Amino acid sequence: MKMNSDKENLLFSLIAGKIGRIRGKRKMNAEQKSRAEREMDLVETRLSRWVAEGKHRIKYGCLEDILFDLDLTSYELTLYCSTRLKKTFLCWRKELRMEEAKKMLLEHPDMPAYQVGKALGITDKSNFRHQFKSVTGLTPSQWRVKFKKE
Repeated sequence: MKMNSDKENLLFSLIAGKIGRIRGKRKMNAEQKSRAEREMDLVETRLSRWVAEGKHRIKYGCLEDILFDLDLTSYELTLYCSTRLKKTFLCWRKELRMEEAKKMLLEHPDMPAYQVGKALGITDKSNFRHQFKSVTGLTPSQWRVKFKKE
């Protein structure tokens, strides 16, 4: 993915600022803070659109494919996730998918759990079960029983 010079300059500025803050020698000035906030807002907008389009459900081959789809660098996504979401991208995406899975399990009580996972881009049923349990503390079947609509 090719970056234009403005994006490169911003990226270098963010990196230099972060390195400086780590060393304790340099703090961001108001212009740099404003620029960094605009960049983080752009990342947030792209992630929101990505989710709204249902692309978080797609089974991607690797993280680079997601970055390409979002038109972001690894640094931009990592910085956004660590500063705004306080978690990794993969953790955030898993939690997002499992929230959808919880709704689907209750709204479609006759749908097998593995099909719910498949609808969310998780084709391996044991992987879906493991991810679901890691987020909720329950298996999909246990979740259905515990929160069954009356």
